[in-house]
Amino acid sequence: MELDLPPVVFDIGGVLTAAEGGVAPLSALLDIPRDRFAEPYWRHRSEYDRGMPATEYWRKVATDLGATWPDEEITRIDEFDARRWSELAPGRLELIATLQTAGVRTALLSNAPASMARVARESRWSAGFDHRFFSSDLGMIKPEPEIYAEVEKALGTDLVFFDDRPPNVAAARDRGWQAHIWTDVPAARTILGLD
Repeated sequence: MELDLPPVVFDIGGVLTAAEGGVAPLSALLDIPRDRFAEPYWRHRSEYDRGMPATEYWRKVATDLGATWPDEEITRIDEFDARRWSELAPGRLELIATLQTAGVRTALLSNAPASMARVARESRWSAGFDHRFFSSDLGMIKPEPEIYAEVEKALGTDLVFFDDRPPNVAAARDRGWQAHIWTDVPAARTILGLD
């Protein structure tokens, strides 16, 4: 069955993967209180998503925590963080498969450091996407308008977009995209007319 839908663009973290993010599992791994770990983790994240090398990012986090991590520990932490994107949350794979089987073009648009982009690219679940746009590859992040323009170069301006962050959705709407705050799979199916 063919579906008459424009290309559908998905964010990854909090949309296709669990919304919790890396703070809880990483703070447990490092035995650092979650509230104490969260601030430095997020403080430098935009720079990391834009392409800052992993060693530089994790050293900044460590410094803010008053810690020193050797290179081997940084590699272990970074790989642990990136692995979160190797599997999708329940129901997402079926939603994506429904669209792709029906001939709908699909794309990823995510603020992602290089290690997480690599995991996503190498994961079986991402193989069917027509395009994969990662902030670390482009040197720009959502909600900057330039990153949306990169998507439009490949897919045009008539797009459906799901993201869990209101500023990212607002920026897409400013460009005329049919952009929606992600809530869950049933809501996305309704928006896409799949039910």
